[in-house]
Amino acid sequence: MEGKNTPRVGEIVIANISKIMPFGAYCRLPEYNNLEVFLPIKEVSSGWIKNIHEFIHEGQKIVCKVVFFDKERQTMDVSIKKVTPQDSKQKINEFNLERRLTGLFLQAVRQAAMDQKKAELQSIATTEFGTYTNLMRNATDSTKEFAGSKLPKKVKDNMLVLIESSKKKKRYVVSYIMRLSTFNTINGATELRGIISAIKHTGVEVSYVSAPKYHLMAEGEDYADAEAKIKRAAEAVKGKLKKGNFELEKEKLKKDKEDIMATL
Repeated sequence: MEGKNTPRVGEIVIANISKIMPFGAYCRLPEYNNLEVFLPIKEVSSGWIKNIHEFIHEGQKIVCKVVFFDKERQTMDVSIKKVTPQDSKQKINEFNLERRLTGLFLQAVRQAAMDQKKAELQSIATTEFGTYTNLMRNATDSTKEFAGSKLPKKVKDNMLVLIESSKKKKRYVVSYIMRLSTFNTINGATELRGIISAIKHTGVEVSYVSAPKYHLMAEGEDYADAEAKIKRAAEAVKGKLKKGNFELEKEKLKKDKEDIMATL
């Protein structure tokens, strides 16, 4: 199981919770062909867990770390509690960027009228560059690897045009850590799911970090637009949280050489 097409022990991954059991949860990894892994209840939170449904729910997207691989049984365990807020934020940003750049590549293929060869071209791209983020970075930097790529010239030309167009449409990102808990001991899990759903409807991305922390990220045409989305999310929480604790703490986003790619 562990190999080229599977995550390594210690790797931070995105997971979708597919089935919750009293002793843990089964998850699927979208970056690895929906590979099934297991999240033991002891790896959900550092504190004592009376009801696992108060911490996670089916269909939830989480950031976790691969902590164990059983070669004999070919099973893999992941952990939420071993992921730091910084790890979570970075992974979500990388995941969202890769998803956007995958779409950009497919758009370049469509514009080249080569949809019938889409699977073949995707195979070339991932074989040569590993990820679409790496492909776009090579395209932006005009590397010899990109020049020598087996991708058709018209696809590569379209990619460069789309990259330049995307740079002009710069998006601004704000990031917050939300601490959210409810005093509802009867159906608190249902209440929290409703609150998270309400936040998503404001255009803010939400991911679970570790009880009671969540990571919130909003994009906008400018900082005021992005901050307005966070404000609407906060109002949604206050409107739905009957009794409990709610705090927001802004995170400072690191600026580095990948800023150009992050604008795509």
